[in-house]
Amino acid sequence: MKIANVLLMLLLSCTALNAQASAAEEPAADPASAAKPGFAYHALDPDIITNYLGDGKTLGYVRVTVELMAENAADLKLLEQHDPLIRDAIIRLIGSKTGDQIKSLVSREELRKECENRVNELLVKETGKKAVRELIFTKYLYQ
Repeated sequence: MKIANVLLMLLLSCTALNAQASAAEEPAADPASAAKPGFAYHALDPDIITNYLGDGKTLGYVRVTVELMAENAADLKLLEQHDPLIRDAIIRLIGSKTGDQIKSLVSREELRKECENRVNELLVKETGKKAVRELIFTKYLYQ
């Protein structure tokens, strides 16, 4: 009988400790984390590789890795759904530039902003919503 009582006490102690450990593991509501915006990124995969207007008979090409920043999951879903439209708009814009515009740092930033504006114009036309907060070139190679 004594062994049964000891086992019962041991079992109750373990259950109480387990309940305390579970309560301690629950995350506390952090007001700072609730205030953070839920930014998400959509990578255009594969990289965009296209030609640009070269000088004379030579043909130049550029390879760009593009990331699109969305403010929430709904906008991210829109970006994923309209990926082909976005890719086409960026390819057309890059293909219309000259070699000097592709190689210049100032023109590269202007091209980035132009791509961002064009993508948002198309998304507003298609969905009624401006879903791209930022368009970022994470890789930019030209030859």
